[in-house]
Amino acid sequence: MRCLDIDLDFFLNRDAYYSGDDALRLGENYRPWQPRRVRSFLENNCGLSLEVPVIGRVIESHDLVLRFWQELIDSGYLRVPFDVIHVDAHPDLSIRGGIYLVEGRLYVDPVQSPAVFEDDYVHSGNYLSYAIAMGWVASLTWVPLHEPPMRSKSGAQGVEKGQPGIVQRDWGPGCPFEVLSRHHFQTRQPFDCLILSKSPAFTPVASDALIPLISSYMKMV
Repeated sequence: MRCLDIDLDFFLNRDAYYSGDDALRLGENYRPWQPRRVRSFLENNCGLSLEVPVIGRVIESHDLVLRFWQELIDSGYLRVPFDVIHVDAHPDLSIRGGIYLVEGRLYVDPVQSPAVFEDDYVHSGNYLSYAIAMGWVASLTWVPLHEPPMRSKSGAQGVEKGQPGIVQRDWGPGCPFEVLSRHHFQTRQPFDCLILSKSPAFTPVASDALIPLISSYMKMV
């Protein structure tokens, strides 16, 4: 099964940085894409169609996708593990330790990672790490607005790049991970669910006008 996980901050003229307050929006120097450009990306790159809406939900902050996925899993609709296409200005894999990128796979250290998620320490910047640690994610493809810096050092910001020898036997097979430029990303395979995160602290007010457009490709649940 496949899930398309979109953050509204992807559709901006520049990479978004946290406004400093969850209630504060970004300034006017951040400009959203024109609607026709967004529609072109959704249809020509993501393979979405207005005629075949995908089961989906619009959420306030990206970590709430975990609740949505859990609902779909509990209902029997979504089977684990599933593939995730993550269209976002950020990888949302940042944690304090316990996840390593080794030869194109993400490994979660079962000793280190539980401490990271204690006391509900799951947020919009690390929820994908949590989903991987839970065994929900079969593969992860990150489609950033711009290719991340220092690709040779790490495939994603916030993920430690480890040597093959660091992987322990009890870490499991790992989760295949790749970063695809938005210019090279294109799929025609259908998606089983679609999520849009508003991420208000990472978007200007003007971005909200795109929410109805993107949600028109969803069958809301």
